[in-house]
Amino acid sequence: MARRSGSHGVYVRNALAAGEGEGVWVREAERERVLCWFGPRGNLVVLDDGAELDAAVTTAVVEAIGVARMPWRIVMGPTPVVDELRGRVAGKPLVHRDQVYYAGTAVDAAGPDGSVAVRTAERADRDRLVQATLQLNHADLSIDPAHVDRRWLRDTIDERIAEGSTRVVGPPGSPYCKLDFGSDGPGGAVIEGVFTFPEHRGRGLATALVAACLRAAPGHVCLHVGRHNAPARAAYERAGMRVAGGCRLLLLG
Repeated sequence: MARRSGSHGVYVRNALAAGEGEGVWVREAERERVLCWFGPRGNLVVLDDGAELDAAVTTAVVEAIGVARMPWRIVMGPTPVVDELRGRVAGKPLVHRDQVYYAGTAVDAAGPDGSVAVRTAERADRDRLVQATLQLNHADLSIDPAHVDRRWLRDTIDERIAEGSTRVVGPPGSPYCKLDFGSDGPGGAVIEGVFTFPEHRGRGLATALVAACLRAAPGHVCLHVGRHNAPARAAYERAGMRVAGGCRLLLLG
């Protein structure tokens, strides 16, 4: 099912290969209709069999998620499921919107090779990456920087630097642009957290960085972005990525 789900299933395929997370099946008429995959970082991915989900199956999925009692803070999946989950949680979520998947491979990468110098982030970049994350979360998710646990954020960034999953453009200690590989494995790679500091925008750095990472990847690369985020979508399309589906996103406060 993860393979048939294309870009939406990449995270689950990689998690399965790495032995991470836990899944819950929802079956109907002796067939497996929906898989709810709980990741270790509070992310829940809901995969379906491609058929339209009726109200009964949608409710069964939401109830199965509740019975599982697995922690989640962000869910991506079919609109009926995500919308019903939204109706069952208290308070106002940070995000509840449609996301568009973009995908590509090395042969799709646009622009001249080597148009920007891309490097793996290092410890000297940490403070700048903290600021990038705070600004991105505030702009895209309306998260007040004052409410972010800075120790947790620094630890997360240190972990990404140690595992080599962050790419940047710019000198050590002062990168201009960054992105993260949120998942990477046999299913492909998932790009997230693309950000350019305001003073360096208008130079095509995000496009060049995404294109360079796409060009260097051995297989399928995807990312998802808010449907109405026109500037980001244009940058990804200039990099050579193309629309490859969509889903509904819910992020709790």
